[in-house]
Amino acid sequence: MLTIEQLWTELRNAPGGPKQRRVDASHPLDLYADYDLPDRPGLVAVCGTRLARTYLMKAIGVEEGERADGRWSLRIVLKEPSLFPVFAALCSDIIASTRAAVDEGQLAMAVMGRIERWRHLLDREATGLEESVLRGLIGELLVLELELLATLPPRQAVAAWTGPNGTPQDFLLPSGARLEVKTVGRDATKVRINGLQQLDADPDPLVLLVVRAESTGGSAPGAVTAPLLVSRLRKRLEQEDEALIAFDAALASVGWHESPSHEGLALRPVAIDAHEVDVHFPRLTYASVPRGVEDADYSILLPTNARRIWRSDR
Repeated sequence: MLTIEQLWTELRNAPGGPKQRRVDASHPLDLYADYDLPDRPGLVAVCGTRLARTYLMKAIGVEEGERADGRWSLRIVLKEPSLFPVFAALCSDIIASTRAAVDEGQLAMAVMGRIERWRHLLDREATGLEESVLRGLIGELLVLELELLATLPPRQAVAAWTGPNGTPQDFLLPSGARLEVKTVGRDATKVRINGLQQLDADPDPLVLLVVRAESTGGSAPGAVTAPLLVSRLRKRLEQEDEALIAFDAALASVGWHESPSHEGLALRPVAIDAHEVDVHFPRLTYASVPRGVEDADYSILLPTNARRIWRSDR
């Protein structure tokens, strides 16, 4: 199965004027990669209904037209070439997110709903993800690669990565256990907890995974970057279409796009420690804070009884 970028490349190099190609023969809806010379990639969705209102955006155009069969053609097209990586990620997200639970009558609003989620990226220069986001993403990708794919089938392992969809914890395992991942320095003694739900999974078991890593150069032995991990995981999943589609959709949900700036953060993973979050673990929850406290971000000192589940050989 070709990526949207590969489809655009083939369409751009094909002779003739504006061109279209179905994104995937197995997709239940009519979605087409679209390319108009000289440099206008797009995505076309054949919808059962038209949009209720007009959308005006700086970075992309939204075009709508009635077809001879009574259905509506919704085309989104990139107007700002510098945002090509973000637009490609947006289109991949639309393709992945409409594979299930969306019918033709809902498609137009589903497409625009995904665009609204991406508006803040499409209406500004794509300078890349912030360092704190990249650092957290590297930790989660390492856990996916080193732990989940070592114990679960690819489709289950990727499906367990629920954090990009807004769940309080980063991973929800088939067993019901939850994993929260924090990426810290090699010798860090504390971590930052974001909200009262992050360490509260009752009645499900919860494990805090602390990925210990040191900053280093991109070519240093053992160093990883987010683009390297993304490439490595895509390669590992390339024979598992459903897992690869779900992986790309999760990346899109965290705002991932190709950017040279993402190579700037290189970490050398040293170890992964597991902390069982039980009644003795230091944490704040809705049940433990005084009435009237709506939420809280806070730091905790890491207990010294962690179980080391992975260690670098370097």
